[in-house]
Parts: sequence; C-alpha cells; structure tokens
Amino acid sequence: MEYYCEKDNRQTDISKGCRHPNDFCQHRQACMIHFLEQEEKRNQKIGEETSPKTLSETKENDQRM
Repeated sequence: MEYYCEKDNRQTDISKGCRHPNDFCQHRQACMIHFLEQEEKRNQKIGEETSPKTLSETKENDQRM
C-alpha cells in the first residue's frame, strides 16, 4: 500500500515506513505514514503487556502472595 509523503513529494510504500524518521518534518502531525507507524508501535507494546505469563512467572507470583 502506498501513501503520499509531503516531505519527499512522492508516493512511499507504507511497509517501509517513514524514510526520514529522525529528520524534522513540518507535515509529521498530519502524516498518515507516521500515524500508522505510531499505531503499530502502540499495538506491539499492548501485545507485550497482555502476553500470557510463563509458568515460572505464575509460580513466583503465587509464592509472593
């Protein structure tokens, strides 16, 4: 899927992400590419927090109680 990059003035493949993630971009707040990257990072973080605990972690928590 391709989105238009205002900074480069051309189409960019979204799977490659932002071509200039550390550079200043006056369009960043309205950039769909940047928004989708941030959403993906949030989803990964939430997935890590809700991942099932291992058996050893569960036993450690039970022993503390």
